[in-house]
Amino acid sequence: MKKIYEIYCKIQEMIVGTVFVSIVVLIFSAAFFRQFNKPIVWADDIAKFLFSWAAFLGADVAMRHSRLVGVDMLVKKFNPKIAKIVQIAVFSIIIALLAAFVVQGIKLSIESVDRSFQTLSRFSYSFVTVSLPVSSAMMILTACIKIGKIITHFREDDYNVLRDNPGDEEIPEKSCC
Repeated sequence: MKKIYEIYCKIQEMIVGTVFVSIVVLIFSAAFFRQFNKPIVWADDIAKFLFSWAAFLGADVAMRHSRLVGVDMLVKKFNPKIAKIVQIAVFSIIIALLAAFVVQGIKLSIESVDRSFQTLSRFSYSFVTVSLPVSSAMMILTACIKIGKIITHFREDDYNVLRDNPGDEEIPEKSCC
């Protein structure tokens, strides 16, 4: 199961990287051809579609690698066991919010079925809005895995789920002064 999850993670990271590069190439090409009065009229709509997927899938990748913005000044002052309880509580709140995003995102996607892009009349806007519930479900999986790691390593005082990513370099502690 772990190997399947690793493959899933690598594929997701490749998709996010490819989509991001595609956005850059597409927008650059559209700007370039616009200079020669040969605009790519559908470029903005495709860029919106790609951006929604890159942003939301990228959020899951960032969460997996503990790269989302967080404030841990207070948690660092707790003893390790209390800090882990706080982390579990935070991830649980995140899961609840993401579950709401899944439910509301599905509703939004259903409502958007008949809406089309300005330049791509046969391409439903639901393909953009469905990125929210799909990515939120993926982030729920990531948060559950993080909670599982915290519980598994609960007795280890030196374990920190925010620093447990193999292959990532240890983030040095920065001093404020």
